[in-house]
Amino acid sequence: MTSELTAYETTWLGVLEELRNCPGIRLESADQGQLDDADADRAFGELADRDGIALDPSLKPYHLRFSGLAAVWDVPDPDPDYDEDCLIAGEFYLHNIHRAVQSGPLVERLYDPTPEELQLYSGFRCFDGTPHAGVGHLSMLRIQPGVANPELWFDATTKGYRRMDLDFPGYLEALRITKGTYGWQFLFTDVSLDDDGEHEVSGRFVEIMLEVFPTLFPDHDYAPLRARLAERRCGFQA
Repeated sequence: MTSELTAYETTWLGVLEELRNCPGIRLESADQGQLDDADADRAFGELADRDGIALDPSLKPYHLRFSGLAAVWDVPDPDPDYDEDCLIAGEFYLHNIHRAVQSGPLVERLYDPTPEELQLYSGFRCFDGTPHAGVGHLSMLRIQPGVANPELWFDATTKGYRRMDLDFPGYLEALRITKGTYGWQFLFTDVSLDDDGEHEVSGRFVEIMLEVFPTLFPDHDYAPLRARLAERRCGFQA
């Protein structure tokens, strides 16, 4: 199977190996699904011909053929007297764009939606989620006629939905670095992560991630994420 992989797909198997081989990570699961038959050219062609969705060809190098790519992990707390048994945790369940589009809209996420919300969610397609923990976070593409580079939105259930300041390739790169730490997506939304705010837990998880990951995964650059966290603190106003 390895000989059939693209260079980018091999990079993502490397993410799973990072998690498996890191002594500071407690890994519950790390799995890649079977490879789809369709390569990027065929998958994007089908979306254009069958669904009328013409995506920017610049997205093709980021096409992952896996039927799913997933991991669930945490970082154990070294203090046995601490109330929780882990410092931070994370999860991702990644689908490629083709599978995301075929999964259909997400209007069932809404309770008593407004017409504007129905219109918005009719274009959303989930490509990354957190089914294991039950926190219900979804990262979504917004499919719109004539838009070749879909917007990215983050649905955090009770905390609402926000547009992300990321494109699809940027999301995948940030996910490779954060490994799906719960709440990392808030770094790319217009929310405050102050300690006493609505997103306090997510802010704390991100803060701990930026403390421990440079040691656990020293090959990655966490400076841009530190800058993002600083922007969302110190009185940041959404």
